[in-house]
Amino acid sequence: MRVSEAESLKEVLLGQADVSPLLNLGSSTRHFREVSQPHIQNVLFAPLEAAGIKIFHSDLKEGDGIDLAGDILDPKVADQLAAMQFKTVLLSNLLEHVTDRDAVAQACERIVGSGGHILVTVPKSYPYHPDPIDTLYRPSPEQLARLFKNSELTRATVVEDGTYADDLRRQGLAPMRELGGLALRWLTFFRRTRGLLSRTHRWLWYRRPYQTSVALLTVK
Repeated sequence: MRVSEAESLKEVLLGQADVSPLLNLGSSTRHFREVSQPHIQNVLFAPLEAAGIKIFHSDLKEGDGIDLAGDILDPKVADQLAAMQFKTVLLSNLLEHVTDRDAVAQACERIVGSGGHILVTVPKSYPYHPDPIDTLYRPSPEQLARLFKNSELTRATVVEDGTYADDLRRQGLAPMRELGGLALRWLTFFRRTRGLLSRTHRWLWYRRPYQTSVALLTVK
């Protein structure tokens, strides 16, 4: 999640009535949310918590800051989450990393139930980033909404957030030196292609802004 996306999600959720409690699916750990990408906590979750919104974090793996570890495609896990009567499911930058998007969408609708909300984001224009896979699913908000067959689209937007040139500048990296190092890694570690493909693909966004599709849906 990038900073502009976090700001957009905060705006949507604070402007929407009756969103608590909120289930954050694919949450990763507290360290990820507060240290690796501190804007997730500072820009998004801290203001929500200050507004009285209760947040429950869930991920596939166990770890500090994860309230429930499990696969929502497991009926037992989905039933357990549905019983907690969440008003909102937040699904941020997850659908490009799964092989059965339709099943995930249906599980989210089942968990939140009729009248509940699903706030979902997916990169629209963004480099290849395996975690552990990236299917290169890059929909518009309207295309994204069509996955959720039992829901109505209530808000759609595309958020822009910087370029790869901005990333390099923020990290204090010289573009030519970074390119040279990348070329050397291709020559030396040519078998380790997944990480190198990701780093190489970023250069297509050297001047082109990253974009994220954001869709807010209400389950029928």
